[in-house]
Amino acid sequence: MKVFTKNKIIFLCLFWFSLSGIMSAAEMRTWTNLKGQKIKAQLLDVDGDYVRLRLENGRDSRILRKTLSVGDQKYLEEYGGAEKVGFDPKAKITVPEKEMKFDSKTLKKRDDKFELPDGYSLQFDIIESEHFLVMSSGNVRGKDTAELAERLWYGMNFQHPGFAEKWGDEKKAIFLCGETTDYEILGKYYVDLLANSGRAQDASNTAKTWPLSSGAGMSLDSDTCDKYNLMRGARAFRADDKRRFKRGVWNPFPAHCIAQDVLNVQMGGAGGGAGSDGYFAISTGHGYYKEIQLTDETVTSLLDANTYESDEVVKSGGFDDGKKWARTLRDLVKKEKVTPSIAELYRINRPTQLTPELTVLMYGFARYMQSTPERISKFSKVMERVDTGRSIPVPAELAKLFGFETQKELEDDWISYLKSTAFK
Repeated sequence: MKVFTKNKIIFLCLFWFSLSGIMSAAEMRTWTNLKGQKIKAQLLDVDGDYVRLRLENGRDSRILRKTLSVGDQKYLEEYGGAEKVGFDPKAKITVPEKEMKFDSKTLKKRDDKFELPDGYSLQFDIIESEHFLVMSSGNVRGKDTAELAERLWYGMNFQHPGFAEKWGDEKKAIFLCGETTDYEILGKYYVDLLANSGRAQDASNTAKTWPLSSGAGMSLDSDTCDKYNLMRGARAFRADDKRRFKRGVWNPFPAHCIAQDVLNVQMGGAGGGAGSDGYFAISTGHGYYKEIQLTDETVTSLLDANTYESDEVVKSGGFDDGKKWARTLRDLVKKEKVTPSIAELYRINRPTQLTPELTVLMYGFARYMQSTPERISKFSKVMERVDTGRSIPVPAELAKLFGFETQKELEDDWISYLKSTAFK
């Protein structure tokens, strides 16, 4: 019988952890460069300014590290033993969704039609992109929305390591209903799906809010997902609503909704903390942040109905002029008419609890967490923590993930940012 001394046990543990890192680094994963081009490859090693990758065809490729995305840089530091690159506090934040060189040839109009199960007489044209299926009806065409969705996907993958692997091979469905009746039929399908799965309260709420909405998240049945290789979660838009569904790629309302959907995948999907304190504020705040950052306006309001007894549907949103949210909030904070509180944001879990000030504070907190390269790096770690811990870190833990000892220090830093000219 072999007896291991304490030193040998320590050595074996260190060897195992080292081997685990090598095994993680050797996994086939998606790599993205600054132009938005993607390849699948295994990491072999990091040699100074260069990275050596083994491609799917077995060939090795040596590329400059600085040409890779922020997410890939973090991956190299964590698993490849690469030297950590310091952040320049004065560095300008890039907007990868805007800077991506999008190849329109990746969008393909399919010959087949998308059909719901028997009993729901709907047919949609299909535009297929790398990560989405965009279904459209009436006079609506899906290419602009497909490009927007891919740009938002790229932005998340650019900044967060491992996002492409979390997304997987299934595509996300986006429905663009060019006729009101199409949106109504799609809503009935979803309400029936909820009711038949035992979610009577959700079915009741959806039946109230769907007719008044311009878009909503929804689920698909298993057979439909298998038939078209889709995720369960989907997104629907009433594309005949010209106020909230505009022409062109940079469409505010879809940008808000799809940005939320993409972030939710990074946080682990339905099992990644959904429903925990802070989830609603972080997810919704991110949607507003991307909507305003990419389109310079917001047209998004939130609807809610939360009881069987009441037929009331509550509508909530931020200040009227989305272009002035930052300026208005900055003035209110400076004059101490609004006191930012992370704990208060964490307590919000549905639109009925929102005031315009709280809505804009969610936006302000999302923007703060992604306002510098260093904060983006820490925000990425928070998202990983949500995925692995299945809940949003409590405020005290969130503060530590951002490098502060206490929640108050994090709040003070956030407030300083809101009062600064950087928040504009």
